[in-house]
Formats: sequence, C-alpha cells, structure tokens
Amino acid sequence: MATRNYKGYPDPSHIISFDEASKLLKDRDTVFVDTRNYWKYVKGHIPGAVNLELYAFHWFDTSREGLETFAREMAQLLGAYGIDNKKQVVFYENDSGYDAARGVWLLEFLGNKNGRMLDGGLGLWKRKRGELSIEDPEVKRGRFTARPNWQVVCGVDELTQSLTQRNVPIIDARSRGEYDGTYRRALKGGHVPGAVNLEWKLAMRRDGTLKDAGQLKALYAGLPLGGSAVTYCQSGYRAAHSWLVLRLLGLEGAKNYLGSWYEWGNLPTTKVDS
Repeated sequence: MATRNYKGYPDPSHIISFDEASKLLKDRDTVFVDTRNYWKYVKGHIPGAVNLELYAFHWFDTSREGLETFAREMAQLLGAYGIDNKKQVVFYENDSGYDAARGVWLLEFLGNKNGRMLDGGLGLWKRKRGELSIEDPEVKRGRFTARPNWQVVCGVDELTQSLTQRNVPIIDARSRGEYDGTYRRALKGGHVPGAVNLEWKLAMRRDGTLKDAGQLKALYAGLPLGGSAVTYCQSGYRAAHSWLVLRLLGLEGAKNYLGSWYEWGNLPTTKVDS
C-alpha cells in the first residue's frame, strides 16, 4: 500500500518514502532494484537489492511488432532478477532520477503495476542512516510473462496520428538546446511539432527528492492536461520520469514515447519544428 497523502500526490502508488521502504527489506514479496552501474553498486547498496543498470537497455523500434519484442525481452530480463508478474519492485538510484523512473514505467508496461520509485534514492537513504551492504544477494529466477499494457506506451504511428488530430498534449522532457535544435543528437534537430518543452529535472528538488504535488501542478499548469499526454526525450528515460510525475498527479492516460527522438529524429517521414 502506498503512503496516504504522500506529498499531496493524487496518486502516490508509484513512489515510496524512506520510512516505508525501510520496513520492506525482509519482505519476500518485494524486490529492490539498484539501477546504477555495478561499480557504484558494489561500493554500497540497500541490503538485498539486485543490480540492474537499466540505462543499458535502449529500444528504438516502436512498431507494434517491435514493442511486443521489447516486452518479451524485458520480461525475460526482469525474471532473471527474481521479478514476476506480482512482486512489488522498488527501483532506486542516487536520487529520484530517470533510471529508477524508467524501471517503474517498464514494469507497468510489462503488466505489473507494483513498481515504485524510492523518493530521494540512495542519497536520502544514506542521510537517514539506512542500512547498507556490499554483498551481492543470491537470486532465485522468477517467471515473468509479458502482458503489455498499451495504455502507457506510445509508438511512432500513434504519435504521428496525434499530430494530425491535435488532441493530445506532447511534452518534450529534454534540455532547451535539444528542443530547439542547438544540440542535435539525430539526423534531424528540433522537436516534435506542437511539443512543449518541460525539462524532466524541473520536477526535482536540490536534495534529489521530487517536488510536492503543489509545486508539480504549478509546473504543468500551462498545459491543457485532460485524460492523456505523451512524453518523450532522446531515448525514453527522461520521458519516463515525466510520465511518472504525471501519474503521481493523477493523469492515468499518460504515455511514454519509447523510441523518442532517437527514432523520431532519424526517420525520413517524420516532421520536426525548431
């Protein structure tokens, strides 16, 4: 169960506080996932946490077939770390960053809605004097069957159609330089036509925790958010963070464009603005 009224979020089900997480260290139905690289993990991590560097797993084919393949492969990967369709999974990194958010989104896409990001990450865990370990845990493989949740992912065809209908807010979670084409990271520079630039890290406090509901609502106040929105970045990680923020604010129809600019900016048929 999520902490009630945590930071005033309308839907706090995908985030977890230090106090709540620290009570789950010996819970057999909970898996902690450290999303940093191994060389950081081995220097100290939450006891029992498995190490899965999620930033290593990009995907840029968002056709239906491509997304189904991605789902199968990621389910196999998570299963190898003891995660199945029912386990609660707490993802974390050094702060409330986008790798941990990507884990929450990924789990939801695969059909397990029990993913949560540790607010403040390992930085806050250490400041609160949480227990640490330098040992790799023994892991029993889980059986994870991918049941893709198409309500949380957006593909290139769907985004193209949305541009024609102009009925879905599009949020570019990248830096301003990427958005306006000054910093080009694909064949094309610029942004998806009509997209609004709200860099993902604007949702963060200086101490590495997420801002509260009032601050986040103010951040998104200028957008006509109704039942849905699409987030994107370069490769779907920062976009996953913005997706998570929208979910905390109660926007159940938020979708992450998994292929993001790496796909959109390299396809000959897509339109861009700068």
